This record gives sequence, C-alpha cells and structure tokens, in this order.
Amino acid sequence: MKYATRFVAALAVLVSTLGCEKTSVEGAGGKKLTLLAPASQTLKRGETNQIAITVTRSNFEDSVAVKFSNLPKGTSVVEDKKIDADKNIGTYTIHSGPDADLVTNHVAKVTVEGPGGMTATESFQITVKDKN
Repeated sequence: MKYATRFVAALAVLVSTLGCEKTSVEGAGGKKLTLLAPASQTLKRGETNQIAITVTRSNFEDSVAVKFSNLPKGTSVVEDKKIDADKNIGTYTIHSGPDADLVTNHVAKVTVEGPGGMTATESFQITVKDKN
C-alpha cells in the first residue's frame, strides 16, 4: 500500500509538471476564452501535418477565429477557417514546401480571437527536416 501511495504521488507530480500550457482571457459579461498550447510539429520538406487547436469557452457560443504566425519560411497553414461555435477543436494542415527552411524547434504562434476582441496566443515548436 505504501508503494501505491508513493506511485500515485509521483504520478501526480509528473502530470502537473507536464501539464498543458494554456492562456485564458476574460471579456465582458463573464465571457472567457482559453487556448491550449498545440503539440510540437515535425515534418519533412514537401509534406503536410495535421495540428489540432483546442479552445474552451465560458458564457459564449460564438465561433473563434484562428491565425498562425511566425511559421518557418516556406511553411504555411492550408486552411483559413474558424473553430465552429459547436466545437472545441479545429484541425489545420501545415504544409512545408520543397524549399522550406530547415529548422529545429522553431517557435511559431497560434492566436485565437473570440467576441469582444478576446485574444489568446500560445507558442508551439516546428521542426522541418530535409526530405532524405
């Protein structure tokens, strides 16, 4: 029993240490928008990858605009769409062109915007490798 208690305690510390980064903003009328940091991405030149953007809303049901910035040169997001009002996750396609910059742990950003100008930004890392 003693070992089980220690294991649970160690697991709790690990989970809290590895916990998701997130940014929350509050707006008028008790509205709240939270953006969870997306997972790091690794892709090769000429490939695409899916990235999930996760938000939570409180006291509003509007769609949320999503914008990406500081992507490596030659890398882009294919879609320009919002996260629908009835969803908390939007899936986007990152494309790395055949001549994209080769980078390791390049810091890119995703920004979401809700009603009333509520804006939250999180960073994530992108690694682009040569096709070989």
